[in-house]
Amino acid sequence: MADPNPTGGGPTVCLSIPPSNKDFLRRVLEAASSGIREDLKHPDSALRRSRTDLLLEDAAYANALEALDGGPIIPTAEIRASLATLAESVDRDNEYARVVYEHQALHDLLRQLDPRDAS
Repeated sequence: MADPNPTGGGPTVCLSIPPSNKDFLRRVLEAASSGIREDLKHPDSALRRSRTDLLLEDAAYANALEALDGGPIIPTAEIRASLATLAESVDRDNEYARVVYEHQALHDLLRQLDPRDAS
């Protein structure tokens, strides 16, 4: 029997995203979704993850994109996990840890040279 409430009755959230972040988030989510759709064109034996996992992740990105447009989103474990994985990927691709380390090192040096100028 079909579930009359496929959302599971979970609480919905309306996101409050600054306009300056929406374009970036949309690009990242659309790129991730596009990559998944490309992966799904391959046979199951060529996929690094199961087709089901990829479809769930793509659905999570679609839900997040709808929420960026003002729609509500149910923050399921799958959506949170997919977005966390995407955030880790962006951090890794942008060498976030290295950038933070270098920023801190330079500002520590500046602070020692002129405590009034360091920020």
